[in-house]
Amino acid sequence: MRALLPLLALLLTACPPAGDAATDKTGDDTAGGDTDATRTFEDFVNVTTPWVGETDACIAGKVQTVDPSCMVDMVVNGRIEDFQTADPVPDATVQLWRSDSISGSADATTSSDGDGRFTFESAPSCTPIAYGTFTPPEWEETKDTYEVHQVFGYSSDGSSEEAFNSVSDATSKLIPALIGVIWDEASSGIIAGTAYDCDVNPVQYAQIYIHDENDLPPPSGDVFYFSQSGDTSLPTDKVSQPYTNTNGLWVVMNIPPGTWTVEQWGWDGAAYVEMGSTVLEIAAGSISISNIYTGISDGIWYPSSCLSACGG
Repeated sequence: MRALLPLLALLLTACPPAGDAATDKTGDDTAGGDTDATRTFEDFVNVTTPWVGETDACIAGKVQTVDPSCMVDMVVNGRIEDFQTADPVPDATVQLWRSDSISGSADATTSSDGDGRFTFESAPSCTPIAYGTFTPPEWEETKDTYEVHQVFGYSSDGSSEEAFNSVSDATSKLIPALIGVIWDEASSGIIAGTAYDCDVNPVQYAQIYIHDENDLPPPSGDVFYFSQSGDTSLPTDKVSQPYTNTNGLWVVMNIPPGTWTVEQWGWDGAAYVEMGSTVLEIAAGSISISNIYTGISDGIWYPSSCLSACGG
């Protein structure tokens, strides 16, 4: 997703005026902000334009069978990179959870050097993990950034080169400014993701629905989608862009802390169809990067190196 975020320079020309009625919309049918009314599925999924993407092969469920011989521990040589620019992030802390959950104590913790590089001496291949990247809050350089359901591919030499994302403080201010909302960092987080089809290409005209274990939408937190203009993608208000564009990008602002199911829905010409989903744990003040894959219900996409025999 890194290359799909807009350039920071565009903030000066693309930022909408504060208080604009369209950008203040929150999904509860009022232009002035949240109300006490309980939101429903229809507040999130309500567009009857058929999705565009290759989905026939896996819409009912994509089978990914991991060969057990691929699930081994290996050395991971990582580089913490800025989510937008790909520049190295030096002197940052990175943590890894083998449980694929950011709750509880991390299984491994290390720090990046001046070039953003670090090494985990033992990390699993072909097994979903979670990671987080951090810098001290007083530096005001980055936001706590998490990715779950990440899978490192198998390598016969027992090592892997991986890029780990870090969202800068500047980027964390860019998206809310462009949409025209305020991020309540003290009590909520942000999710950014892409809607993918069976061939891992972006899906257009998809919408995102979020709910808890009781299928209830969050009391706050709203989905916005990215427009497309040439090679530039900009987040915008839901009136102008009520669904994913050709880039498949979406962002959720002000989602409360907790565990949330994030689903991708589309219209097939006759009914709404759930295309895929993922489950995320959200921490206040953090940004979670997560994608949704058509036919995948847990958000875990395995690289091809994990799906065939991996040698002994």
